[in-house]
Amino acid sequence: MTQRAISVSGLSLSAPIPAGVPAGMPAGIPFDRLVLPPAFLRRTVPNARPLRQIRPLQPLPALLEEIRACHACAEVLPLGPRPVLQASATSRLLIVGQAPGAKVHASGIPWDDASGERLRAWLGIDSATFYDASRVALVPMGFCYPGRGGGGDNPPRPECAPLWHEKLIGQLTNVRLTLLVGQYAQRYFLGNRRKASLTETVAAWREYAPDFVPLPHPSPRNQPWLKRHPWFGHDVLPALQERVGALLASTKPRARDAQSARKDSTMTKPAIDIQRVYEPLPEGGHHCFLVDRLWPRGLSKEKLANVEWLKEVAPSTALRQWFHKDPEQWTEFRKRYLDELNANPDGWQPLAEAAAAGHVTLLYGSHDTQRNHAIVLREYLEKKLQHK
Repeated sequence: MTQRAISVSGLSLSAPIPAGVPAGMPAGIPFDRLVLPPAFLRRTVPNARPLRQIRPLQPLPALLEEIRACHACAEVLPLGPRPVLQASATSRLLIVGQAPGAKVHASGIPWDDASGERLRAWLGIDSATFYDASRVALVPMGFCYPGRGGGGDNPPRPECAPLWHEKLIGQLTNVRLTLLVGQYAQRYFLGNRRKASLTETVAAWREYAPDFVPLPHPSPRNQPWLKRHPWFGHDVLPALQERVGALLASTKPRARDAQSARKDSTMTKPAIDIQRVYEPLPEGGHHCFLVDRLWPRGLSKEKLANVEWLKEVAPSTALRQWFHKDPEQWTEFRKRYLDELNANPDGWQPLAEAAAAGHVTLLYGSHDTQRNHAIVLREYLEKKLQHK
């Protein structure tokens, strides 16, 4: 077997050419003549597996029909085979989930349950958009309901991915963003780029953008996880909704590419996270700053030994006390605090410089995770960085 340079979508690589391919075949092989592994399509060429074959692709409608007729696991599926998925050659958003639940198996409609309702809320899109295959592909790791075990639904059947995923995902060439919902999707697509846990992988979501966003499963059973990690709602969902909205708003992909690229940049820029100072401190290169004017009650200096205290960036004592007496004055508080920040560049400038250089976390002590000065401060810093 010989090596030949192959150019694909402006990229070049050397790959083994199977026996039987004519020696005179030109080096530039059209993209639609290649069956490439997901790793290549993910733009992770250095880690890509060898090209398996060069042949004309099976038409997507025929492939979907074949998948929906699959009986490979019929003997071990408690309710029998019923592959559930949605895809189109024009899909721009790919959502890779786990496996259908019993309700989805009964209806034959992907994400037709409480988890789907929450997922659509996370994305900020309605059902009509979600179920528009021309824009959204819904491809679980296992296409059929796998039955229940001791702790809930069983994992996706392991036969699905080797049988179908490479063929199917290789045809979704218009996909610009893939959402990896749950650990099984993250393991398959991210491989050794995953972190040690799902929480750490989701927390590092900007490392995988703009191609991927890892998400927890939106099941109601995950409500405790969401309560323990409010940063998911503060940090991940607003950027995700902005990206998805821009991606799906256009019916003319070519005209949208430049705008999509600008949205990509907002997802990959250094992150500014916020969290209560009483939660476990983040790991993995975050530079943490305490942005309260008062030291948090009950915490020792040793506990926050690696945290930098920037109390001068906090609201003035008078403003803090005024807002504490009447938290309903949130809008007015926000306006007054922004005025204080504008008049105090020496207070916020160190934070802006740190955020421009890497990942930072703003720590605050308030019990209110929806209305506190750290939220205002982050918005202020993000705008400053955008205009640099």
